[in-house]
Amino acid sequence: MDHLTLLILVGTFSSVGLLIYGLCVYTSTRRQMQERFTKSKTGQAQAVHRGRASGLKEQTLGVISSFGNMALGKGKEKAERSDLRITLIQAGFRYTNAVAVFYGLKALTTLLFPLAYLAYITWTHKVSTMNLSLGLLVAALGYYFPNYLLRKSLGRRQERIDRALPDVLDLMIVSLEAGLSLQSTMNHVADEVRRISKDFYQELRITNAELRAGIPRDRALNNLGERTGVQSVKSLIALMIQSEKMGASIANSLRTHADFVRVQRGQRAEEMAAKMPIKIIFPTLFCIFPSIFIVILGPAAIQIYRSLIQK
Repeated sequence: MDHLTLLILVGTFSSVGLLIYGLCVYTSTRRQMQERFTKSKTGQAQAVHRGRASGLKEQTLGVISSFGNMALGKGKEKAERSDLRITLIQAGFRYTNAVAVFYGLKALTTLLFPLAYLAYITWTHKVSTMNLSLGLLVAALGYYFPNYLLRKSLGRRQERIDRALPDVLDLMIVSLEAGLSLQSTMNHVADEVRRISKDFYQELRITNAELRAGIPRDRALNNLGERTGVQSVKSLIALMIQSEKMGASIANSLRTHADFVRVQRGQRAEEMAAKMPIKIIFPTLFCIFPSIFIVILGPAAIQIYRSLIQK
């Protein structure tokens, strides 16, 4: 094989290799660009979907709040609105027009509950004076139904916060003993507590925002206690403010309070366990005893009935 043939073979092999390498690079780059374009389109679609969902939510809340504003009128006192606003915040509803939305829901349920009941009795041809009178009772149930839901939501949220309080205290104690300041501790605990309690995470984030905005620390902590409405949290806030004013160790105070909260939780569990025998009496009387009586006395009653028939 002469030099010319070898040179042609090497050039051909190099050209084919470079062509294949170029095709591979072009294909890989094109695939990456397509993936990026697909991701961007998906992100835009999700953003549009979220925007539409948020817009629909805002429109719905706006319509309900308009009913609430009509229901409120000028007769409601500011003190009543303020108390309801605090209750809604404690339940986790921080919407700007939350009071109007709440009264709008009350107005709608007061109207829709009896209308649905009247439509039902009309459809089933059971229209009577008694059923029409029950419509007023259904309207009253619709009026108080949002209050019931608000109380249930408030109780559940406060229970979740109270349940997560000992773990939050442990995190705060570890952070303070590690040398962090109180504000840095609250920032760190807010990030760590997100997996434990989202309610506590939201409240701590709001408190940190208030501290960064320049609100005095005691006022921001008091606002935290007011927003939660949990007595154990309010006691913790009072203890922290008092310890800071007196120059005592906040970590030691928090450790003592954590032990007290755990003891208090155990006492509540014991109290609930002590109430169980009383609470179980009525289900036992009305649900279990009749079944036992039927099983035990049923065969004897059948035998007595048959003997009486034969005679």
